[in-house]
Amino acid sequence: MKTILCYGDSNTWGYDPVTANRYPRGVRWTSLLQAALPEHCILEEGLGGRTTVFEDDLRPGRRGLDYLPVALKTHDPIDLAVLMLGTNDCKNRFRACAEEIAEGMQALVETVRCPTLHLRQQPDILVIAPAPMVMEPLARGGMRHMFGAESVETSRLLTQFYAEMAKRMGVHFFDAGTVTAAGADGVHLSPDGHAALAGALIKLLPELLADA
Repeated sequence: MKTILCYGDSNTWGYDPVTANRYPRGVRWTSLLQAALPEHCILEEGLGGRTTVFEDDLRPGRRGLDYLPVALKTHDPIDLAVLMLGTNDCKNRFRACAEEIAEGMQALVETVRCPTLHLRQQPDILVIAPAPMVMEPLARGGMRHMFGAESVETSRLLTQFYAEMAKRMGVHFFDAGTVTAAGADGVHLSPDGHAALAGALIKLLPELLADA
């Protein structure tokens, strides 16, 4: 059995932008992966508000770089670490450009590879660029105080900088925006969005693990 760690934010946790609750199993992309790949162990490590490396004074404990070593050691051994973060880094208060956010993602990649963690095996790594935000629903929804037009543009640029970083670091890369899009609030995936992302990864992940 192969173990896959899915490390992300509210779009990995499964936030429902319509009800503000959590999507149930059978809707979240991680649970759809588990159902379709029963010979694999899919670990859900999503947290709303999580960033790559930025400390959020309004929401403590959301700095992804801090918790990633804990998750890696908790679930060790891991065959594949799937990293999908960056949306929260686009918040107005961080004032981070796409290149800086990609540097944050690179820090996560380096953490997975850090020899001082003394992992029982070195996980392979897949970096996923999150689906870009959409301005129109964002502007009329409850997230508009956190994200603005500049945030949306930054989220669109993440794909380019993540792809370049992944190539430079020699890790796998996937652009979620090629198969899915933000839903009702312009930030979070709809049930159809979760299904579309899962459908693409159901095909991709076994190929990556077979090559490992």
